[in-house]
Amino acid sequence: MTKDKLKSKLFIISIAIFIAALLVPISTYPQKLPKPIGYINDFAGVIDENSKLKMERLAEVIKKTTGAEIAVATVKSIQPYATIEEFSIDLASRWGIGEKGKDNGILIVLAMNERRVRIEVGYGLEGIIPDGLAGEIIDKSMLPYFRSGNYGIGLLKGFEAIAGIIAKEYNVDLSKYDLNVRESRKYTRQSRFPIGLLSFIILLFLFGGGRFFLWPLIFLGGFSGRGFFGGGFGSGGDSGFGGGFSGFGGGGFGGGGASRGF
Repeated sequence: MTKDKLKSKLFIISIAIFIAALLVPISTYPQKLPKPIGYINDFAGVIDENSKLKMERLAEVIKKTTGAEIAVATVKSIQPYATIEEFSIDLASRWGIGEKGKDNGILIVLAMNERRVRIEVGYGLEGIIPDGLAGEIIDKSMLPYFRSGNYGIGLLKGFEAIAGIIAKEYNVDLSKYDLNVRESRKYTRQSRFPIGLLSFIILLFLFGGGRFFLWPLIFLGGFSGRGFFGGGFGSGGDSGFGGGFSGFGGGGFGGGGASRGF
């Protein structure tokens, strides 16, 4: 083989490799994607606490009863991505929302600077939440709240609509589950502080002198931490849900869903 023929073949192979590289759908910005911290990822800081807790609770119920996973991500900007569609599918795929092999995941993305919202639907749920229905959920359940600045409520309403559709598909009656968000234990327990004990401590302080002042404080220490000011949310009627976020299941996405501006 002559040198000219060899150079010609190498040139053709190089061109073929270059064209193939252009056709491979590899993300340009994988290092820019944030890591999930739970079902609700409020990186932009726009979701009120009540809405966040309700969505987390509902996500746990849907996961437990159907296997499907619904997640939310708010970001200040999708940059350096050009579109929310590119950002959303990369993020959903990187996180692996939904079960592996079933691909039953949903990601709701809210981009504040771009004023765009998207519902990204996994392969396995595209049949029950097609693009048109995803757009309708955004239009009717979310945008009215976004336009008035109530981002948390808008996300919650969209989340509830999606959860309702999934639950119906899996024949799950959500009304059977306690989806109410309870107040922190530190408030509910504090309201039941024994009045008699409080009166005794006051009398001891008034008539016992300063040397007895530290004793009631030490005594009260038994009510601190988990006993009196313990954190968390009420567990009565929770039917075994909760336990923290341990990551998503490895679901896949193919670009189904809908996007809107607000």
